[in-house]
Amino acid sequence: MTRYMVLGGHVPEALAEALAGMIDLVGEGEVPDTEVDGVLIHARPESQAIFRRFRRAGGSLPIFALSEGGVGVGERLQWIRHGADDLLDVATAAETLRRKMSTTPTATESKEDAERGMFLDRYLRSMHRYVGARQALVSKLGEQALSRYLDCVFLRDQALKASEDAPADAFGQRRGSQRERLKWPIRIIDPVQAEGLLLNLSADGCAITIGVQPTEQLRMVVDTGAMSAWVDLDVRWQRRASRERWEAGGLVVGVHLI
Repeated sequence: MTRYMVLGGHVPEALAEALAGMIDLVGEGEVPDTEVDGVLIHARPESQAIFRRFRRAGGSLPIFALSEGGVGVGERLQWIRHGADDLLDVATAAETLRRKMSTTPTATESKEDAERGMFLDRYLRSMHRYVGARQALVSKLGEQALSRYLDCVFLRDQALKASEDAPADAFGQRRGSQRERLKWPIRIIDPVQAEGLLLNLSADGCAITIGVQPTEQLRMVVDTGAMSAWVDLDVRWQRRASRERWEAGGLVVGVHLI
């Protein structure tokens, strides 16, 4: 079994129970540090020097800062810059660690993963405000209001891109400097239960891939590591990518921060 050592404080009992069967948490001094697969260090200002020394010495083990409370985007970035793979909230650390274990990332991939998580965090917070404002506007536009609004936005977007050489993404829009294809884990929770990946984002929708055929409406959970959100999709297209995999694109019609 994978074993992580906890430094700078006690082993959190709830976290140890949540990780039972996948990651065994041990306290400092219980086993030699040569017999562990990763490290959790309680996040205190004086702990940052430990991360810097660890990385400068060539340490390659996964090493996470552990916070007893909510974690902000700025805080995560600060700890990553000091050498941590990530800063985790002890209340949600189990899910994050299980996800990272399932993908077995390198230290570089972990940092990229955190940066994408912070980007998604900003995106979801912005979409939460935008979708509410969009709904308030289209409610005043009369018949087929949303379709008329989206047609106008699409034509404006195409006009802005007319001189660009690269193609738009599957939903018809781009993400500026974030054009690389995403592969971020999601969970479909309604009306079916399924695991999937978020593949791309636009100002009004997104593309996903899941292991079941999509229905016309889906609710998915996106966990960025710092926050989670329910995202409601009105599915506009779908295709069967393989025997057990579908791709779909949808209009984001609701974002609920949780």
